[in-house]
Amino acid sequence: MGKFNGNAQGGGRFAAVRGDGSRKRCSAGKQILFSVLLLMDLFLLYTIIMQLTHRQKAFEASQTVNIALLAVLALGAAALIWAVIRSKAWKRLLCLFLIFAICYVTAVFSDLPLIKEYRERWISTAWSTMRHQGLATYYFPPSVVQEVTEREAKGRDAQVGDNTVDDFNADADVHIWTDPTDSNAPTMDTGFEELDAEQKAFYALFYELDIDSAEAYFQAHPEALANGYGSVDINESSLKKDGTDIYTRLGEKVLAIDTRNQVLLLEVDCDGSRGVLAIAKLPSRLHLYPASNLPYRGETAGVIAKRNGGILALTGSGFEDEGGVGNGGQVCGYAMCDGKEYKGTPFKWGYKRLEMRGDKHWFYITDTFDPVNKETTDAMEFSPALLINGKKLDPGIWTSQNPRACIGQSKRGEILMLAVEGRTLASPGCSVTVCAEVLLRHDGITAMNCDGGTTAIMWYKGEPVMRCSNAAIPEGRHLPNAWVYVGE
Repeated sequence: MGKFNGNAQGGGRFAAVRGDGSRKRCSAGKQILFSVLLLMDLFLLYTIIMQLTHRQKAFEASQTVNIALLAVLALGAAALIWAVIRSKAWKRLLCLFLIFAICYVTAVFSDLPLIKEYRERWISTAWSTMRHQGLATYYFPPSVVQEVTEREAKGRDAQVGDNTVDDFNADADVHIWTDPTDSNAPTMDTGFEELDAEQKAFYALFYELDIDSAEAYFQAHPEALANGYGSVDINESSLKKDGTDIYTRLGEKVLAIDTRNQVLLLEVDCDGSRGVLAIAKLPSRLHLYPASNLPYRGETAGVIAKRNGGILALTGSGFEDEGGVGNGGQVCGYAMCDGKEYKGTPFKWGYKRLEMRGDKHWFYITDTFDPVNKETTDAMEFSPALLINGKKLDPGIWTSQNPRACIGQSKRGEILMLAVEGRTLASPGCSVTVCAEVLLRHDGITAMNCDGGTTAIMWYKGEPVMRCSNAAIPEGRHLPNAWVYVGE
């Protein structure tokens, strides 16, 4: 055969040589595909190497799994490099690498407001988790990560000295219910003059309810009123159920109503994520109960609640969680459980303490370095404070989308517990600012952020009512204590 003329055959310089001396064209599409796959493989290979050599982790996987992934990705990279060489795709590979580099530099260093906002959300979300901090430290320079984390410290500093005033509960509007038929209970224009005394007492107690939807539900489910309005006990809060057809005046779906224990559970929207708000109207029944095996091991919120006669429980104090594998035995900061003190490693400057004080069981927020009030019966420390004296505080950079747990109190003395699901496509989580806004809509005056992430959990009458961000532990992680509302 004569000398091969690549141009005459249409193969061009990207043609591959066959065994018979001819060339087989390698399309531009394949070259780009090989280049993109190689870049992706190298990115993942870098991640696994960082996973094996650094303290922070990007994802949860055993050493064996990481090594296996490293071997697979290394072989894949070798194969793709060979494919790139064979197809002579160097120029396209360099172009893609340049595009990637430009995008990376822009994402990391740009001060454009939108890019900066999402960069800080990414870093703060990753950094606020003990198990996934590598998602920040692997891909961003230390100076960029430090800039964000230092602003978190400044946000805490800004809250120092902003505490509950001693006479905040002297407002004439404040009233703590002890009896739904109490003549001093809040009144409301129901628009239903024909309601009997028992109905009026029920709707005065659960003033949040939309009466039309509630009455329609009772007509469709007469068994709910088998023992009268004073004994209504509806529980559709299970994750296997869809809640009731009752709504609040704010349009929130009702999950449960317990008249005897004066508890209302609502499903609330938290910036597109699913939240559960529990409103418990007898603050004297709330306690911060400890796990039974401290300081060796914690317990799930449900176990703590069951042992203490609780019907409702929420995440309490944070705990030592080195590498995200803590067992809940070592409390962080200071805690008081029904008068008994528990002391762990003190929190740094800027953290807050939530104290329940006195016979009226009011929440107060103070700085961690302030002395514990002599009337305090239960207390925990964390940050940031969300509401103080009815005012929403600037939470600094706590804008990350994460699972959340918050506890507070309304101006009527009601306990407000809010838990938000997160780290799923359907419910990524929310910022603490969103949590504060939800509590404000329900007349919250005092509120504190509790330990979130995988630790965030709410439990009601025998089962969790929110999805833990780790599906492998639906009951939640082991905790040193939990806020428990005791039932009859």
